[in-house]
Amino acid sequence: MKLAEYLRELDQPGADGHIPLEQFAERAGTTVGYLRVHVIRARKPASLRYMRRLAQASEGKVSLLDVLRHYGVTDEELDMKARAA
Repeated sequence: MKLAEYLRELDQPGADGHIPLEQFAERAGTTVGYLRVHVIRARKPASLRYMRRLAQASEGKVSLLDVLRHYGVTDEELDMKARAA
C-alpha cells in the first residue's frame, strides 16, 4: 500500500470520533501535524531511520520499499544499491 494513501485513511475519524492517525504518529515518534504537512506530501526529505520508523509504525500495512518510493527513491536506484552490496 502506498504511504500517502494509508495515512489519509488513518486521518479519518472512526465511529468513536477518534482519529487513528494519532496512534500511528505516536508509534512513529512524530506528530499528526508533521505527518499531514511533511510526510503525506513528501515535502521534506527524511532520513532512512525515520523512513524505517514509518514503515514499522504501519504494522505491516506499508513496506519500507513503499516508504522509500514515497520519498522518491527509484527502483533503478534500489537495483544499483543492491548490486553494489
